[in-house]
Amino acid sequence: MNPNSNDPAAYNSDSSTGLVTHQPGSKGGRPLAVIVLTIFIIAELLGLAGIVYYKFIYKKPKPVSNVKVGLMMAFSGGSAAMGNGTSKGMLLAKKQLNADNIDIIQEDSKCDAKAAEAAIKRLIEKKVIAIIGEGCSSASVAALPFANNAKIPLISPSASSPTLTKPDDYFFRVIPPDTFQGSFIAQAIYDRGIRTIAVFYTNEPYGTGMNKVFQEKFEALGGKVVATAFAEPDVIDLGEQISTIKANNPEAIFVAPNSVVTGTAVIKLAREAGMQTPLFGADIFYDETIISNAPEAVEGLTITSFPTGSKSFKQSIVNEYQITDQLYAAPQAYDAFHAIYTAVKQGATTGEQVKNKLPNITFKGVSADIAFDQAGEISDPAYKYDLLQIKDGKFTVLEQ
Repeated sequence: MNPNSNDPAAYNSDSSTGLVTHQPGSKGGRPLAVIVLTIFIIAELLGLAGIVYYKFIYKKPKPVSNVKVGLMMAFSGGSAAMGNGTSKGMLLAKKQLNADNIDIIQEDSKCDAKAAEAAIKRLIEKKVIAIIGEGCSSASVAALPFANNAKIPLISPSASSPTLTKPDDYFFRVIPPDTFQGSFIAQAIYDRGIRTIAVFYTNEPYGTGMNKVFQEKFEALGGKVVATAFAEPDVIDLGEQISTIKANNPEAIFVAPNSVVTGTAVIKLAREAGMQTPLFGADIFYDETIISNAPEAVEGLTITSFPTGSKSFKQSIVNEYQITDQLYAAPQAYDAFHAIYTAVKQGATTGEQVKNKLPNITFKGVSADIAFDQAGEISDPAYKYDLLQIKDGKFTVLEQ
């Protein structure tokens, strides 16, 4: 018995077991129901406290929302190789960077000004925060006002006209303007001992810009441009232009169109006219279709191209797509996507935020070192183009 108890009736002793049991209603112990009730109340209070904490105090990390990025390139027509190459480069970047939070929306802008206007309007309606494209300068010029108005950056993998060089707008590119490429090919041709040359170009921003820069550089070196001829993009009736070029007896011909169709026509007609002079071309000729459409005419053609990509990038293309073909602007599209991905990773969720972050983003890309200047350009003086020549029906990178 509890020696402190004043109520002997509160306890019963079982002589057979020696146990003492507490009786309900006793004054000397805590009833079982009270203990259970107390435990229940405490549990309820703890549960309520947990709800308050998680609802009002605990800050759960916000899930990364998906954003949309557009790819606006030529997927049909004479410049369809642009879309083929850039899409493969962009998709490879998305996979290797684990960019699962970026959805890609593709539109065919056909390397055409009117088609590009329609394409960018569709992408704006779909609320993309950035666009890779357009590949052609004329289409980029047409699309840019819509990009500026909607505050959505255009990052081109290949549009190189100097007319697109404007500070603080929404146009960026992962290549230098034609002032770099035109000078590069002029120097390369002059270094081969050629002193007189004819130029053919298409009458649009890319062609006219390339012609101007090339002529200035070639003649500053001591050479002479003895003839120029031009046509509208995709025109193939070029008999008059070929006659003008042939009449001036150049040592070589430089062809700078924005259309594979027109460029191939120039080369075929020149050869058919009996001209066996060396042929040089701009990056538009970086397209396997010119070999399949005019194999004999284009044999020996030397072109200047944006860098074809690092060794690891080329191997990744082989591994991913089981192809060894050279792909137009694929490494440039990879780097353009990488730049957008980096901006998104840093918290950008709108076009304006992407635009503001791009000038501070630098990285070693698969095509070149990426760092944008005030005009959204890659303006590194050490930027190096590739020279390719068609040998035995294949593009071969020339040693420089």
